Amino acid sequence: MKKIFITIFIASLFTGCQVDESLNVDTKNPSTVPGDGLFTNGTRNFFDQMNDCSVNFNVTRLYAQYWAQTTYPDESQYNQVTRNIPGGIWNTMYRDVLQDLKGAREALISEEADDLNNKLAIIDFMEVYAYSVLVDTFGNVPYTEALDPNNPVPVYDDGAAIYDDLFIKLNGAISSMGGSGFSSNQDPIYGGNMSKWKKAANSLKLRMAMRLADSNPGLSKSMAEAAAAGVITSNDDNFGIEYLDAAPNTNPLWVALVQSGRVDYVASNTLVDILNPLNDPRLPMFFEEYEGAYSGGTYGSANAASGFSALGETLKDPSLKGSIITASEVSFLLAEAAARNYTVGGTAEAHYDMGITNSILEWGGTQADADTYIAQPEVAYTTAEGDWKQVIGTQKWIAMFNNGMEGWTTWRSLDQPILNVPEGMSYSDIPTRFLYPVSEATLNGGNAAAAASAIGGDTKTTKIFWDKN
Repeated sequence: MKKIFITIFIASLFTGCQVDESLNVDTKNPSTVPGDGLFTNGTRNFFDQMNDCSVNFNVTRLYAQYWAQTTYPDESQYNQVTRNIPGGIWNTMYRDVLQDLKGAREALISEEADDLNNKLAIIDFMEVYAYSVLVDTFGNVPYTEALDPNNPVPVYDDGAAIYDDLFIKLNGAISSMGGSGFSSNQDPIYGGNMSKWKKAANSLKLRMAMRLADSNPGLSKSMAEAAAAGVITSNDDNFGIEYLDAAPNTNPLWVALVQSGRVDYVASNTLVDILNPLNDPRLPMFFEEYEGAYSGGTYGSANAASGFSALGETLKDPSLKGSIITASEVSFLLAEAAARNYTVGGTAEAHYDMGITNSILEWGGTQADADTYIAQPEVAYTTAEGDWKQVIGTQKWIAMFNNGMEGWTTWRSLDQPILNVPEGMSYSDIPTRFLYPVSEATLNGGNAAAAASAIGGDTKTTKIFWDKN
């Protein structure tokens, strides 16, 4: 009997010492993040970066000279160092966007997710878009060795070579798209509509193709012609994220322009002085009147916030859709392609007119507004002053008002319109790229130095490989 008691006692000791591992699981913070959630987060981070107007992360609206600054004009004077703007862009794209997309791919494959091929095609497209932005911003960047946790010093790949590979990856994504993708709850852009994702992918392909028009005209022509039939043609299909009225899911413009309580920006004289003579119907949407007229502050100077036209109320809507590829942009890309004698269907004039029309409609105008505007001799394709680059470039630049990256890039690629020069500077001081982040010199100095040498120097005015004019 004593032996039986001892046996039971010892067994109870071992039972009592066993740990219930479920108690160590934090159900509110799962150790494995679902692939769908990582996709949504990475995509949201990308759209926030592209739509932001923070002087720490995205100053392209200032570089395009749509806005002028008030108290602190450093960014309009092209200071990229004080706030480490390049570092903000770099870290967001690699850490918050591409890393999440990579994690999403790995998780979805591991989960054997439904509609896996379509989901992976969307992720491929988003990665292509993110890397194209990095190349268009900096030039040569880490690509083939990027995101490897075991390699803290990735090499920088040649920008043109990255573009070549991105086309291959994008073509593969386009050919795979069909059927169903992410659920409407996980897809804040198209709500699971794969046909719209395919249009966006073809539109990005067209944009990238036209980037290469001067550096690799053969590839530019073939890629543009292949993409043209499948692009975005309606504002209903614009590639934009649906923001909400309440924080933290608002358009980042609202955060900077309203929630902050600051008034850091007014209309720029560069844009207002072009729009006023044309009686542009988008002016009331872009800006507010000041003393009965639209008045732009001097670009590159510290302007009185109360002395010029404020930014329009539309920009301050927390739920303003954050569109980064629009029907208007696509129409202007097709106009440029037609002007270069690419076979993309339709004439340069027809696509140009549609680009203006789509932009006016996007901003709440009517078809009658667009027809009246286009009929002006100063706007009409055949009578407007200048060659096709000036005519198309100026109107495309206007239409990209809320997409600073593409507005700045329009000037870089077509050299239109003629921008203003901050006091004490020359036209050649206007940036054509961003400096490499200071952190790269510290953490990956050898490869960063080699990249700087390869592109012609780590300066703000070194041109991206496709910028040949």
